[in-house]
Amino acid sequence: MSSFSIEVQGKKFDTEADIRPYLEKLDQLENIREVNFTGNSYGKGACEALAKSLASKKDLEVANLSDIFTGRIRSEIPDSLDDILVALLNCPKLHTIDLSDNAFGIATIDPLESFLAKHSPLEHLLLSNNGFGPLAGSRVANALEKLAEVKKANGSPTLKTVLCGRNRLENGSMEAWASFLAAHGSIQEIRLYQNGIRQEGLEHLFLNGLAKSPELEKLDLQDNTLTERGARALSKVFHNWKKLKELGISDCLLSARGGEIFAQTIVDGEELPNLEILKLQYNEIESNGINLLSEAIAKKLPNLKTLEINGNRFSEDHEAVDSITKIFEDRGFGEIDELDDMEELTDDEDEEEDENESGFEDIVKDAEEEEEENVAPEKSDEVDDLAAKIEKTTI
Repeated sequence: MSSFSIEVQGKKFDTEADIRPYLEKLDQLENIREVNFTGNSYGKGACEALAKSLASKKDLEVANLSDIFTGRIRSEIPDSLDDILVALLNCPKLHTIDLSDNAFGIATIDPLESFLAKHSPLEHLLLSNNGFGPLAGSRVANALEKLAEVKKANGSPTLKTVLCGRNRLENGSMEAWASFLAAHGSIQEIRLYQNGIRQEGLEHLFLNGLAKSPELEKLDLQDNTLTERGARALSKVFHNWKKLKELGISDCLLSARGGEIFAQTIVDGEELPNLEILKLQYNEIESNGINLLSEAIAKKLPNLKTLEINGNRFSEDHEAVDSITKIFEDRGFGEIDELDDMEELTDDEDEEEDENESGFEDIVKDAEEEEEENVAPEKSDEVDDLAAKIEKTTI
């Protein structure tokens, strides 16, 4: 594979002269299929020069532009990004683009929105930790909805992967995200982790967007808020995803009742031979929930390989845990994560919860207040790993 990279060198390119020695090497490469500029900082002059080189790369398939504006003033980024994205519109084979770890926010949404609405070859989009908020997040989704019409008109390949974690999408953007998903109906992988989305927003996303995504294989909603309401919505659409391989809903305050509802849905539904990874950590799941989950694994999840249930409210020595371990041993594959942070209820606490249903509402309130706090930008190894996997499987 012909590729070009100045990956993670920590260089600062302000002008065309700064980046010219690298672009001369890029210009000499024919049939270039992948470029990687991550981990450096590019100013307006450097981006103009870079754009000229990229526009001529007609065979380009993958562009890693994550973390390319560190240290740049806010007013400088929109024009710099516009130069690059307009150039990439001239690359008819560019199917994968990673723009994660760039502080776009609402100020830089115009060039991104324009590109996403037009670039019909796009199949895999990685946007993590961009500081969007619900307004800019809605505009991203609206642009992707427009892209569905462009793809249909051009007969272009379908959009398969969208990653938009750590972006404060919140409930306010879920109507737009549901509409985008419904418009495409082709998404195989979507990751919206750590976005401050509460149960009402996830309910809308499930019922109006993900319910119309029959090709779904991987769904990551970790570190949002489900509660029983979200669990009921999830249960209504869960069996629409016949191809589902991975479900991540850890740290979502599923609740004891929500855990029971979700597990019972698996027990009552059809066998799910494709589901291999199930992440349910720190969800307030209690004894009844893990009992049902054990039954679900035995009857309906014949190929489950990874189960994450640490941080819930039953003992690590619970008989259902032993049953699940035995199932995996008999199959010759499958494992449970280390149960080193369990919160088993005492009899007194159990009685108190039965008498006081407001307790969980307080937990939800605390979680919502925590979600309102600013989240410090941080690069994600998971995003990097996903980008690498996409590159390997699509090139």
